[in-house]
Amino acid sequence: MMQVVETFGLELMAWMGGVAAGYLAWASAPFWWPAMRAFGGRRRLPRPLLFSACAGCLAYAAYLALLVALRLLILAAPPLSAGMEQLTSHPGIAATLLAALVYGLPLLVFTGWAARFLGARWARVMAPSPDAQPAP
Repeated sequence: MMQVVETFGLELMAWMGGVAAGYLAWASAPFWWPAMRAFGGRRRLPRPLLFSACAGCLAYAAYLALLVALRLLILAAPPLSAGMEQLTSHPGIAATLLAALVYGLPLLVFTGWAARFLGARWARVMAPSPDAQPAP
């Protein structure tokens, strides 16, 4: 471990650790954000783990649908596709920031939407049916 620190330096190692922690927080946000909604607050939702899983899956499904739609749009418009390829092939901070905005922000937006959308309806979805008979 000390060889790695000596090779890259302590400052770069701290930056890499920070980037890794930020990526982990961003990538797992579709599951911990709804979990905070389900477990926290004054009204705890019934079956909070199931809520977190459903909201996370809904957020990822909406996110992937958006990515597929963007890809189909790029394939359908060749001039736009050539311009995007030129922009993303250019090394630099602008291309990196554009990719982070295009791919990162929608996931967080869909996560907030899924937690809010499902959270408002979750108690009714998980409520037992009035016709249900208790198990003997």
